[in-house]
Amino acid sequence: MIRLLLLVLTIGIAAAAEATTLAGYIRNAADGEEVGLSVVALPGLQLGGLANERGYFAIRNVPAGRHLLVVSHIGYQSYRDSVDVADDVLLEIRLRREAIMGDETVITADRDAEAELERVIQTSFLTLAPELLQQLPATGEADLLRSLQLLPGIQAASDISSGLYVRGGGPDQTLILLDDIPLYNPSHAFGFFSTFNPEAVRDVQLYKGAYPANYGGNLGAVLDVSNRDGNREKTSLSGGVSLVSTRLLAEGPVGEGSWMMSGRRTYLDPLLAAIRSSGTDVPNYFFYDLNAKITQPLGDGGDNLLVSAYFGRDDLDFDLNEAETFFNIRWGNRAAMVRWTHLFDPALFGELTLSSSEYESTTDLSFFDTPILFQNQIEDLTLNADLEYFLRSDNTLTGGLRATKYNFEFISSFNSEDGLDLNQSPTLFELYLQDDAQLSMGTHVRLGVRASRFSEADEIAIMPRVSISQPVADDWRVKFGGGLYRQYLQLVTTEGFSGGDFWVPLDETVGPASSWQTVAGVEWEPTRKYKLTAELYYTDLDGLVVIDNNTTADNNSTRSEDVFKSGGTGFATGAEFFLEKRTGRLRGWLGYTLGRTRRTFAEVDGGRSFSPKYDRRHDASLVMSYRLNRWRIGSSFVYATGQAFTPAAARYTLRNPATAVDEDLVLAARRNSARLLPYHRLDLSARRQIGFFGGDAEIYLQIFNVYSRRNEWFVQYDTDSPDTEPEVVKQLPVIPTFGLEFSF
Repeated sequence: MIRLLLLVLTIGIAAAAEATTLAGYIRNAADGEEVGLSVVALPGLQLGGLANERGYFAIRNVPAGRHLLVVSHIGYQSYRDSVDVADDVLLEIRLRREAIMGDETVITADRDAEAELERVIQTSFLTLAPELLQQLPATGEADLLRSLQLLPGIQAASDISSGLYVRGGGPDQTLILLDDIPLYNPSHAFGFFSTFNPEAVRDVQLYKGAYPANYGGNLGAVLDVSNRDGNREKTSLSGGVSLVSTRLLAEGPVGEGSWMMSGRRTYLDPLLAAIRSSGTDVPNYFFYDLNAKITQPLGDGGDNLLVSAYFGRDDLDFDLNEAETFFNIRWGNRAAMVRWTHLFDPALFGELTLSSSEYESTTDLSFFDTPILFQNQIEDLTLNADLEYFLRSDNTLTGGLRATKYNFEFISSFNSEDGLDLNQSPTLFELYLQDDAQLSMGTHVRLGVRASRFSEADEIAIMPRVSISQPVADDWRVKFGGGLYRQYLQLVTTEGFSGGDFWVPLDETVGPASSWQTVAGVEWEPTRKYKLTAELYYTDLDGLVVIDNNTTADNNSTRSEDVFKSGGTGFATGAEFFLEKRTGRLRGWLGYTLGRTRRTFAEVDGGRSFSPKYDRRHDASLVMSYRLNRWRIGSSFVYATGQAFTPAAARYTLRNPATAVDEDLVLAARRNSARLLPYHRLDLSARRQIGFFGGDAEIYLQIFNVYSRRNEWFVQYDTDSPDTEPEVVKQLPVIPTFGLEFSF
């Protein structure tokens, strides 16, 4: 595999040196941000191509002379100018924004087919505009992950969870990246909010399944989030104030590049302190985020340097002042990356990225002078090297390597006696090669392969990937995608508290989990106004693990076979339908998913298959936005089949022979054999533009769960009172929110 990659890239460099190439970067004229996936054409020569995600393009074999150059991207005015070509040419092109019928687009992935290479080729792919994230009704404030939960194929665990359950997979099966840095627990407030600051986000790309070879490491989906680079033209300030937190973003030019800094912090501390002063026991809690980014061109050869960093923290202290009873919980992420982009030749674009990601959590408890401690940490140091070769205007080769060094630590103690002590430092090496080609009759084909070797598994895994897109009529397009995927890390989760979740590597006693994904879909786009997408998916799962809750308390083994029940299999299958209205005053979408997912473990429920709690038979969402002058009214309605849970089959009494005391117990029925009542909820929002100290601003009012339906969360049984009915714990009632967003 290594020899093949080197051979292809060597041939590419030699061939590129013989061709005259017109290349350049495409940027937003207003702030200098990259405008990726734009259409670039030389109409007189019938040559053209597409810019990559960094806004870079290259057109090979351009004859000498003066030629008309046209660059187009939906939402921007077309760029038209003549260009003189004698030798290789490197340009910087600025596009100016152009309103579409006076309103912003709703989902940026649904632009013109020519302008969205990724949407045209790739199944199960979409993007979200940052503006949309701040307009959807929310609880407290806008949140990226909660907005994604309104799309078909993506479920939420509860009203207080921002976790993503994509097409029957758990949250650990979705790779989450921020500026190419993996985040291992992107949540605040016990999962209520995500770590993404909406002001700082530039674009969001989501692969719900069958993702391409340039990504790897997870069984299900990929969420790739990019923060803003910063404004290269002027210094500006924006932010927002909600009932939960204050957000602020500053950006501006520096040298030939730009900088960006953003921050967010809750201000619940004074309110909680006032409640405590009145004699009520409440904890002290806050969280904050910091984002920073700087970009700088290096010389005139097209090289660029980018540095990005993120730091977030949650802190909760609760001192009951009774017999040394307290608990302190702190968790958070630290992440940073440095990326160097280099043009080996106008047709050969390269990137070298070094990133570091760290998640840590500390839970320090004491009950009646009995100390309990849990500490866990994961460190990820990754080197990525990627090359993109523009072979022809209709054929692009990409390849790269990834080397990751992990460090896992987990320490527990009870009453000052050491318990589990995990300290492992595995490595992961990966290579990929991918070919994107446009064939005759408008057929797009993407073929890729990824190879990986994990030190704990001691084997080389070869994972092929494929995606095919074919227009069958002017308005219709069919797609097919599939691939093999491996996952070497496992999340051990407590469903009620995401701050206590921790990751562990799977060793040779268990081996990695694997999945084979297949997706087929059809798109109908009769006009720019409407679009209908339908997809069928099937995922076969093997090598699954689940935490073994039956291990003895004194078992301090860190081997995977002693921590997990292993050898699980399963599947997830379903059909998704997505109807959108994308222009005009009234916009929105209707999404529906019919799905089913099952798991089977020899050691669970007698080896019979069962539904995980996030299995949903029906899941529907209706999202609408109506703009009227300075007002914008929004609504979202969701409906879903109730979660699966394990009911009680019987109650029985068992006498403890040591104490001669009767104990009332519950006999569990088959695992997850019952369902909670169906879930449904309506949210509303109203926003109005106003002037604000010479800048622009919006005030908003949002109402979560308008008719205050207390949806069911889970069921618990009181074994101390055999005659008591099971208690159904309810979710959130109606919650109004108001706030202000501004920019200067």
